[in-house]
Amino acid sequence: MSITEIPRAFLYKCDVCGAEHIQEGASGYYTNSRPPHWAMLRIEQTAYDYQGAACADGTIERLLCDACRGEAIKVINKWATRKMKV
Repeated sequence: MSITEIPRAFLYKCDVCGAEHIQEGASGYYTNSRPPHWAMLRIEQTAYDYQGAACADGTIERLLCDACRGEAIKVINKWATRKMKV
């Protein structure tokens, strides 16, 4: 009898540009965690109905690759800097 371990693999895909990262044979901390230098952009908000009553979770989540993460950080920082000067 022989036993062969088949490692789990996780495929991550950037929600913006579609870049892919396959994480194979990961164990410990890296098991099913986002790849190094990738980021999860999360905006928590509540969705409201036409009468203004809260009716659902409107949270937005995007998995960003390294390149998109860098661009998002630049855009957010530029926007925040501009708004703070007003």
